[in-house]
Amino acid sequence: MSEPRRDLGRPRGQPIERAILAATLSELAAVGLDGLSVPRVAAAAGVNKTTVYRRWPTREALVAAALQAALHETAEAIGDTGSLRGDLSSLVHLVAARLDSAEGRALVRAGLSEQAAEVVGALSQDPVVREQAEVMEVIARAAARGEWDPCRHPPDAVLAMVTGAVMHRVLMERQPVTPQWAEAVVDVVVRGLR
Repeated sequence: MSEPRRDLGRPRGQPIERAILAATLSELAAVGLDGLSVPRVAAAAGVNKTTVYRRWPTREALVAAALQAALHETAEAIGDTGSLRGDLSSLVHLVAARLDSAEGRALVRAGLSEQAAEVVGALSQDPVVREQAEVMEVIARAAARGEWDPCRHPPDAVLAMVTGAVMHRVLMERQPVTPQWAEAVVDVVVRGLR
């Protein structure tokens, strides 16, 4: 009679990948890129470190995947409000909410660290990240409504203006993103796109 498998009942596939990436983001927030430990990430996700390395052979690949997942999650939350103004306002509030959390601020610090420069640089060149389907849908909808000409106003520049303004407000000025402030930023961007 054969021995029962020890891994029976353990989650596989996407659930385990989500758990590993979430644990990676938490580890980044807690100790930054310098202190990130794959064994600690694996323990927090409830898997062996070989499970992590099988999917992401290097620590940098793991961090890039975790950051990409966080970007995807933010982009996915942008709904169709029916207007560019509404969609950008939704983006402002999503970014502000992420930055308002201790984990969000720690992730930004980790991303800005010298050690993360290579990972973040490579990630920013990844076409999947640069052309997040959900963000591109916002642009396509706005273009279809005649609110945005992506040829005249590059999406990455416009999105950087919006998210950069929020980051400056929260991280540099240490001020809240009030509805009035968010409306002013969105108003400037939308007027500039006309």
